[in-house]
Amino acid sequence: MAGETREMGERVRGRGGVAIAVAVAALLAGRAVAEVAPEERALLAESNLFAVVPEQFEARLTITSGGRPMRVRVWRGGRDRLLVQPQEAKQAGRFLLQLGADRYLIAPGAREPVKLGAGVALAGAVSAENVLGLDVERDFDVERVQAEGRVVTFHLKARPDTAAARATPAARWVVDRTTRLPLRVDVVLADGRTARVVEFAAFMAGRRGVPSRLVLKDVLRGGPPATVEVEAFDAVPVPDGLFSLTDGAARAKLLAAPTPPR
Repeated sequence: MAGETREMGERVRGRGGVAIAVAVAALLAGRAVAEVAPEERALLAESNLFAVVPEQFEARLTITSGGRPMRVRVWRGGRDRLLVQPQEAKQAGRFLLQLGADRYLIAPGAREPVKLGAGVALAGAVSAENVLGLDVERDFDVERVQAEGRVVTFHLKARPDTAAARATPAARWVVDRTTRLPLRVDVVLADGRTARVVEFAAFMAGRRGVPSRLVLKDVLRGGPPATVEVEAFDAVPVPDGLFSLTDGAARAKLLAAPTPPR
């Protein structure tokens, strides 16, 4: 009888051990995803500039860092495809191309585009993330939500096995509840340090969700912030050929055409 009791106890403990092991494994493999209220989920969606801003546009920007302005033309041709053309004479013929999380330098005379590091912004400060923030619905899970008056902060964690997980492991997406627009995004590293901050200082009148002025701060390296002024913005069809890695014909036409007046 005693032997049967011990055997039964071992079976129970065995089952309990398996259950605990399964639970621990689930916690380790899973993600601490918050239960987001419907109104908060709607606020996150309305503030997602990747979805709000037209997927095809041409824009002219002026980037000022350290008192030195730099002018660029930018084309967006899809959710996360961006082409940047610096307007300075010394950079004539150069393009910077972003395809998802990958960035490339296209230089005149080069046989093929040069892939850049993940931390390199296009044209010093221009990237899809620095202009539009993050694709907070597609690439991130909400870990928790903080609200203080009209300011709502979404604490985000990048979904595993995504391009965002490599470049932006976590972020704080700060939104104005009244305007339904983002105020700021903090890019957070895996160790919890804030790497950089993008402030959405102003938006274009009559064009919901299109930033007109941004302030970019490199928290890790320090130094003065960079400002990005959107001088012109046009929602127009953009040729797919501008984003080709193998065929530069469409980009060559841009170089042959006169630069639009400011």
